[in-house]
Amino acid sequence: MRIMTQRRIVSIFLPHFAIQRWRRRVQGPQAVTENMPVVLARQGPHGLLVHDVNSAAAQLGIARGERVTDMRALVPQLRVETADEKADAADLAMLGEWCRRWCPWTRPHEVDGLLLDTTGSDHLWGGETAMLADMRAALAGLGLTARIAIAPTIGTA
Repeated sequence: MRIMTQRRIVSIFLPHFAIQRWRRRVQGPQAVTENMPVVLARQGPHGLLVHDVNSAAAQLGIARGERVTDMRALVPQLRVETADEKADAADLAMLGEWCRRWCPWTRPHEVDGLLLDTTGSDHLWGGETAMLADMRAALAGLGLTARIAIAPTIGTA
């Protein structure tokens, strides 16, 4: 008799991966205070678009996908930096490898997420609740904001 284990997929959404990654690289005279609005910009079909925002910019109503020109008109002190999408993707892939500490199967998902198949791994961490808490703590320790969910399929996670 074969016992079937229900598949468990963890989805880790990193809503501010790009700006948090950028912030870790900024040093010296380029340092940014918490109340300085900063956006990362990428090329869009009709000019620069906001790729990611820090909390100060978000509090001023600036959101992803907005035109940088429009946002500069609303917030003249807005600091605009160039997004490095290739480096973001490479770092996300490395983070996925690092996440193999919880399970053997991980992969990046889109530009700001990771998927982990933790089927059969949770008991090593004291159960799902403890494993997810460890994930949250470890990612927070890296300075990353993470939203984590677990479910039987990728779509529901």
